[in-house]
Amino acid sequence: MAAPSSHISLRINEEDLMLLDAKIGQLGARNRSDVVRLAIQEYLRGQPRLPDMDTIKIPLGRRDKVNLEMLYELEGTSREQAALEGLKLYINQSISRADETIKLEKALEESRALTLRSKEYQE
Repeated sequence: MAAPSSHISLRINEEDLMLLDAKIGQLGARNRSDVVRLAIQEYLRGQPRLPDMDTIKIPLGRRDKVNLEMLYELEGTSREQAALEGLKLYINQSISRADETIKLEKALEESRALTLRSKEYQE
């Protein structure tokens, strides 16, 4: 038996109502109430656990979705874990590139400082 629920009403514009109606039949939603309940649950569950945390949403294509599903089945890696690992890898690569650029700039400055000045280069 389903848990008791409270009845609420809500006003939304026509465009949002059309978008809501388009979701009926997806993910087991049989009517508008189901769509709204699912949306509220997704929103509440998707909130960060700590105040300073943030959440991002990433649209996935079919291939990425299937690959992530296979990865989960094979290794138990969730979508969120895979996305976080990818983000960490991207950040580390960006930092490495920045470090390499700084090293190159420093080497260039040192090389220029050691270069003897010649009259022909000073014109």
